[in-house]
Amino acid sequence: MTLELLICTIDRRIGRIETHLLPPRPGVSYLISWQHTDDRYVLPSWVVSRPDVRVVHFFGKGLSCNRNHALEHAQGDILKICDDDEIWENEYFDVILETYEKNIFSDIIHFQAVGLKKKYPPEYVSSIEMTMRRDSISKACLRFDERFGLGSPCLMSGEEEVFLCDARRAGLRIHYESRVVCRNYEPTTGTSFYDKPAFLRSKGAVFYYTRGLWYALYKALRESLGQMIRHSMNPLYTFRHMLWGINYIRRWQPSQS
Repeated sequence: MTLELLICTIDRRIGRIETHLLPPRPGVSYLISWQHTDDRYVLPSWVVSRPDVRVVHFFGKGLSCNRNHALEHAQGDILKICDDDEIWENEYFDVILETYEKNIFSDIIHFQAVGLKKKYPPEYVSSIEMTMRRDSISKACLRFDERFGLGSPCLMSGEEEVFLCDARRAGLRIHYESRVVCRNYEPTTGTSFYDKPAFLRSKGAVFYYTRGLWYALYKALRESLGQMIRHSMNPLYTFRHMLWGINYIRRWQPSQS
């Protein structure tokens, strides 16, 4: 069983990945999906010296599109979604492989990550906590919904929840394992942009996509009151943007994307 880490990055940020790579070990490889927005950036020389590293060039836009590009080029048995500022240890790789060996019927397993400032088990799963069997994902034709995520036209987050929702609807088996598989101390989208319209719209859209209209309206109202208490935000501001996200997904079905 092989493990492949799928790392999405953009422009000069590819340079930071080298310092995070561990010494080569059998059965573990790295796939870097490198998004270009400027021809000034060239492929770093260290990539050539690492036979366990592959780079595929991506000329589109959006993090979900980039992740789908990585999934299309993946070759490992087990895949881990990664950020380009993520920190790994060899023991983390052992944890992933051992967990899949013990859970032979699990298609997707999400773990824990140090530095996310969240409680476990999580209500929402971050992408860096997600791993999956490549064959299961391929057979289900499962991909990230490109309407969601950083760089998408309107919805800057929520792609992980939608991905897992699609996985459940496809009949895939999802398992949570309370073990750490990475570290990341950079602020996450949810903690950094809770007051941004695109983030609030994303939450409304996710609620509608995963549970339907009435649940989404209930959660939007509850979230609006919660934001008022936690961050002294105008509840009408929060509710208006979440309602926008609900209507956005209602009108733009996947067949139209």
